[in-house]
Amino acid sequence: MRPRHVKTGTLWFSLYLFLSLLPVFIVLLGPKPPGREFLVEFSVALGFMALAMMCLQFALTARFQWLKEPFGSDLVYSFHRSISLVSVGFVLLHPLLLSLTPVRPEVLIRLDVVNQPFYPRWGFGAALCLAALVITSLGRKRFHLAYEPWRRAHALFAIGAVLCGVLHVAVENHYFGMPLKGGLWISYTLLWVGLTLWVRLVKPWLEIRRPFVVESVRPERGTAWTLTLTPDGHRGFPFAPGQFGWLTLFASPFSDREHPFSFSGSAEAAPRLEFTIKELGDFTRGLHRVAPGTRAYVDGPFGAITADRHAHATGFVFVAGGIGITPMMSHLRSFADRGERRPLLLIYANTAWEDVTFREELAALEAALNLRVVHALGRPPREWSGETGFVTEDLLRRHVPPADAGHEYFVCGPPVMIRVVERALTRLGVRPGDIHAERFDLV
Repeated sequence: MRPRHVKTGTLWFSLYLFLSLLPVFIVLLGPKPPGREFLVEFSVALGFMALAMMCLQFALTARFQWLKEPFGSDLVYSFHRSISLVSVGFVLLHPLLLSLTPVRPEVLIRLDVVNQPFYPRWGFGAALCLAALVITSLGRKRFHLAYEPWRRAHALFAIGAVLCGVLHVAVENHYFGMPLKGGLWISYTLLWVGLTLWVRLVKPWLEIRRPFVVESVRPERGTAWTLTLTPDGHRGFPFAPGQFGWLTLFASPFSDREHPFSFSGSAEAAPRLEFTIKELGDFTRGLHRVAPGTRAYVDGPFGAITADRHAHATGFVFVAGGIGITPMMSHLRSFADRGERRPLLLIYANTAWEDVTFREELAALEAALNLRVVHALGRPPREWSGETGFVTEDLLRRHVPPADAGHEYFVCGPPVMIRVVERALTRLGVRPGDIHAERFDLV
């Protein structure tokens, strides 16, 4: 990570901590209800932290490139998922700690879900929304929930959790009644409302004013399709190799039917965009029906997993599995257009030789670049003499340059492969900061 990105990343993380902890400090100011035990105040502090963190979650998912640039989208979404579980823990601790206080009428009322005053019911509603959000997110694949309905439900549960939490604080009124404390929660509420409007209204409106048109659709090996898009009535946008965009087809940006895909074309060909997408789900299985001239919308670019951030590198090593070749292909095509001469190594794992996407072009790029391609096949043909099976530490040891050679390493593929390769490279002496991976399977 560049020093500029380290400083910016430290600033954003410090701001996140400050905004998460600020409600706790504000709670400690001003008069408190008489006879309140420390445990009660501590439980309230945890509830406030959880509510502040839930509001800030909307900033993490609002796709502000300037916010994600120091970390990369992979790390931001991983943090989003982890901190969600932390905030749920704080929400659950809030009533649990209250139940441990000496028996008092006000505490008993708060734990009575049926005959309680109105304000605790909002807290109960927030807990239910959070429970639904976590269960459907962690169990999406186990429950076979389709991506698009799950994504809409995820947004509704998140909005419901924050709305119920804010109403819980507001109706209770003790922490909303004083100007300072009331102003704090009004500010957080406005932040949350503003971010929601930005994601659900402003960004789609901006996208719909900058449409793209499908120029061509061509089949690729491995049941994949390459869509070429050109901007319609605007200049488009530049991107760096390895970045991705959110693609909307067959719908308006307001429909929330968008999917993240890496750019597979050369960055030097921008604003012309290429996406190479494998048939894996309901959306991707319909790509062969896309006709030239179809209107499309792209929100991007996003992602920091790009060689352009590492001008100091003496060379690059790419490890790809299956359709994880797309960001690597964008790098190689961009390098070819730029006349790159640094040494490049691509280790590419597939099931069968016939499934190797871009097989012929990769052979041509070996001649055009200082590139060596190592194919690893799970079911190799009888005459195969190359690598077989999974990408293992032994395979990497046979091919990657020494750890002190000054190379940067990029990994993309199934999550299991990424974890194995990251651990193997670390054991081979590669610094974790030199290993870069982008995951699209965080949920």
